[in-house]
Amino acid sequence: DAGLPIVFFNKEPDLSVMEEYDQSYYVGTSSKESGDKQGEVVVDYIENHDDWDRNGDGKIQYLMMKGEPGHPDAEARTQYSVEYIQNAGYEMELLAPEDTAMWDTEKAKSLMDNWYAQYGDQIELVLSNNDAMALGIVTSLTANGVNGDVMVVGVDALPEALDYVASGDMIGTVLNDDVNQAQAVIDLCVNLAHGKDPLADTDWEFDETGKSVRVPYQAVTQENYQEYVKE
Repeated sequence: DAGLPIVFFNKEPDLSVMEEYDQSYYVGTSSKESGDKQGEVVVDYIENHDDWDRNGDGKIQYLMMKGEPGHPDAEARTQYSVEYIQNAGYEMELLAPEDTAMWDTEKAKSLMDNWYAQYGDQIELVLSNNDAMALGIVTSLTANGVNGDVMVVGVDALPEALDYVASGDMIGTVLNDDVNQAQAVIDLCVNLAHGKDPLADTDWEFDETGKSVRVPYQAVTQENYQEYVKE
């Protein structure tokens, strides 16, 4: 009622809600892109490593660990990571129904322990909706003596995950660019607070909705992880 502008970030409101108020905006990422980038990491890895196929059947036996069910990022990463790999020509076999560890490291370790007890050496790939869960996955695989033998990929480029990428315990992660997202939020807010166009004097652009600034994700692998290590 006061006519104040609103800038949402991190968890995207439904577009229909945003369209009800002309001074509402969003800064974040494209959820689909995060899944695509996970798939890109996997495809690049297997195309350069002949030892990924542990049983030699030409198919990828995998597990999917989800974050919060219903969260836009969790749902998109779950769907599009798999679709990207399949579209690259690889057949995938899901060993167990996708399950959630709610973005949590300890819950992820427990779930991975259970999965490994059931599927053991059949597991070739674990796709994790974020790095916090990927850390739990690696801890479990390490305890079972197979860290580095199973492909693990996450999202967020956490410092601990970058250490695992360096050591080969993870094949990669995806940078959710917090620094540039924060900068975009600040830039839009300052402009709006001064009554200016939200994008005035910035390099940001709105997507096709005219309301959202999308900050790109970046694929992080053993080849380029050092670029993302924070001093």
